[in-house]
Amino acid sequence: MPAGTLTWRGMTEGIGRLKDSLKGLTDRTGREPVFTWLLRVDEQIQRVHGEYGWVLRAHRALLESLESSGDELGWHPHFWRYDERQGHWFQEVGDVGWQVEMLKNAHRDYVSVFPGRARSVRMGWDYHNNRTYQTLEDLGVTVDFSAIPGLRTTRGGTLARSENIFDWYPTPRQPFKPSRADYRRPARAGESTSALLEAPNFVSTSLFWGLISGLQFARKMKDPGQLWQAIRRPTYWINITGRPNLFAPLVTQLKRSLRHLDSGGAFFVTYFHPDELLPNRSSLYNLESVRTNLASILQACSRYNVEPEFIRATQIPTVWTDAWSPGSKQELR
Repeated sequence: MPAGTLTWRGMTEGIGRLKDSLKGLTDRTGREPVFTWLLRVDEQIQRVHGEYGWVLRAHRALLESLESSGDELGWHPHFWRYDERQGHWFQEVGDVGWQVEMLKNAHRDYVSVFPGRARSVRMGWDYHNNRTYQTLEDLGVTVDFSAIPGLRTTRGGTLARSENIFDWYPTPRQPFKPSRADYRRPARAGESTSALLEAPNFVSTSLFWGLISGLQFARKMKDPGQLWQAIRRPTYWINITGRPNLFAPLVTQLKRSLRHLDSGGAFFVTYFHPDELLPNRSSLYNLESVRTNLASILQACSRYNVEPEFIRATQIPTVWTDAWSPGSKQELR
């Protein structure tokens, strides 16, 4: 991946189109959707462009305008590492010491450009381990939403040099403070608790769609065991840019959740990649789907008399305690 081959058109062209397409779509407060933009500041960007925070400096005016509109600037570090001998990139999951140092170096450059930002994180390919999670906490990150509960691409053993490696199989679906012994679940008796809140992505329970997801993982990871995993814990998930017929299982799951929401609140956490906003040949994603899918979420809330509110990622830890306390107002965030 030589320098100059990354165009960043998803950011420079797609975001403006998205904002325009959502005008007039509002929550209970009258606010249009707000976004947390998770920015690539990591080793691969440093190697290709010469500095970890290149995207922050090169697109500073755009990012400042997004903040002015009410959006948030977060962080999306990948563990891409270049193999000098073989001449290609790979996801580094074996050298945890390298991971930790990369996060520290990248974060240092991030906050030198935008002090006080990068407090919300989704990890590249949703990958974590106990030390990377602890590192984010040490760096002042307050909310991570890498988890996709019930899904994993690896099932233990030695990790092959591959990509798209992650494991959130035992993770609950509501926000939680993880155990320091296992970032994927809440602390048990006698275990210490992380201060970094995990806000999992919203997923659907569906045997049919779960098997479809399991089949895709089995093919991609060359692991037939993914199908058995999908049967044991059927889980389906897709980006908010997913075509409405593919996003519908998530809306159906949301209706189930709202129907049984006696008190407290619920969080619908989702994401997308900016390149999905551009015209492309994908049969899965497009920009137009975002408004349709968000409208479906708002309609589901209206049906069950739940008041939805669009919030930024770092607001989740602020409202999480209140949202889950008995007797609080029913809201979707």
